[in-house]
Amino acid sequence: MNDLLRDERRLRRLFFALALLYVLPLWTVRYLPTIDGACHTYNAWILRQYHNVEEYPLFQEHYEINARPYPNWTGHAVTALLMFVVPPLAAEKLMASLYVLTFLGGIWYFCGAVRSDQRWIAFLAFPFAYQQLFQYGFYNFSLSVALFPIILGFWWRRRHTPTPGFAVGINLLLWLCWFSHILSFGLALIAISVCWLATLRKEVWRRHLLHIPILAPQVILPLWFFSVQGSDVIERDWGFRQLLLYFTRLEVFLSFSPVQVWLGTAVAAVFLLLMILTVRRESFVSGRPMSRETDVFLLLAVLFTVLFFLSPEGMSGGYLMKQRLSLYPYLLLFAWLSPRLGRSGERIGAAVLTVTALLYLGYLVHWYGLLGREMRDYVNGLAAARPNTRLLTLNFRLDSRAAHMHIQSHAAGYAAIEKGLIDWENYEAKVPFFPVRFRESVVFPDTPGIAFAPNLYRPRFNRGLVDTVYVWKMPGGMGLDQRLRRYYRLVSDENGGALYEIRTLRRRENEVSRISSDRKASATAGSRSAAVSSSQP
Repeated sequence: MNDLLRDERRLRRLFFALALLYVLPLWTVRYLPTIDGACHTYNAWILRQYHNVEEYPLFQEHYEINARPYPNWTGHAVTALLMFVVPPLAAEKLMASLYVLTFLGGIWYFCGAVRSDQRWIAFLAFPFAYQQLFQYGFYNFSLSVALFPIILGFWWRRRHTPTPGFAVGINLLLWLCWFSHILSFGLALIAISVCWLATLRKEVWRRHLLHIPILAPQVILPLWFFSVQGSDVIERDWGFRQLLLYFTRLEVFLSFSPVQVWLGTAVAAVFLLLMILTVRRESFVSGRPMSRETDVFLLLAVLFTVLFFLSPEGMSGGYLMKQRLSLYPYLLLFAWLSPRLGRSGERIGAAVLTVTALLYLGYLVHWYGLLGREMRDYVNGLAAARPNTRLLTLNFRLDSRAAHMHIQSHAAGYAAIEKGLIDWENYEAKVPFFPVRFRESVVFPDTPGIAFAPNLYRPRFNRGLVDTVYVWKMPGGMGLDQRLRRYYRLVSDENGGALYEIRTLRRRENEVSRISSDRKASATAGSRSAAVSSSQP
């Protein structure tokens, strides 16, 4: 018994030491190389500085706080609160680190809550931490994925004692998940409902029914959301073979290079092997496979796999549902797998998974370094932008060493943070379900089609709304450069980024400066005149 406890303590120390190492890639770069991360951080900065009209006068003029209880609040709120203590870039990294540690710790907790003697399987979780949706910069969704196993573990561990403390705890966790992302919230409620039915027993049915009034408050926010947002569906025909390959190769790992597909295939194969060993063991021990309460997690994994194949591409304004849904069956299997390899086998398994996690950590650090430099080059091109102006970005090429990551798409958000800019490409503020949105009175630049054909931009019609234009990797001989120079002056052109400033901006600033100087001079002359008058007898 003492040896088992000692092994468990060593395993725990090893797991959490490795978890701490897994935040290292986030701190090796200045700008996190994600697609939407800069946009999320920019909007968190708007929340933080919204009432600071002296330094950031344009924020209140263009944006308003969306106080309705939509999902997507958690990541923004956490980042904005951290910004009271640390600079914005550090706040983003702290929030991302919080996600990584919460996800890995949540899997450890989930495994222990269901099968405490099989926690070594939690070492399989490390490649999931930097999954594709996190690299896309979907911070709120990633936080909800981290909360998902914690919610199920909390419910499972306390399901037989639905005390007031349990009621408060499970509702707070679910509400936190709601304000992170609706998908994880909905799937967590479905999983709890199935687990509740699977564990219903005659001898405890009265106590078991208490779960219904305890969880009843959780239906209020979804009913409100769908009444406001609707349930429009986005269909996309992936094809069965494409879906099968995506799921069985864990292509949700893919962000940087094909190495991640190979790793995903290997991890999926390990899951399959452990599933076979678990079924064989249960058949050998009980003579009847699928006869234990914990087998409900395998049932849930199957149900969620079917949901992955049958679901639409998007719903109620959200999209990439296939990619998101591919994660949950694997997360549920962490609680069900129980191959019982013996102490030696489990030590070897944990050691192999640890080495794999360390090698993958080195891979992540390498790619973060490469892409971090690309982000730095892009943002540095905006260094000459004047504070408190309105910015439009025109990206001709979003090529990157990572073929699946257009990391410059919203990178201008980092410059918008530093200089208090209004970023016209702030996509979050153009939809209703984020904490910050554009005011209804705001007039937007007329920019049809420029996302795919930036050369179509018409400076003449937008010069009253766009103070600064940032053009990234514009090919030579483009007519856009000539059109821009009629109304803008070229401020800088380096590392592929050309920055244009509206010509009237400097005149406007000079006029304001002249008026301010005249007023100061007038005030000084007035005080001198008063002093001379008072000194006369």
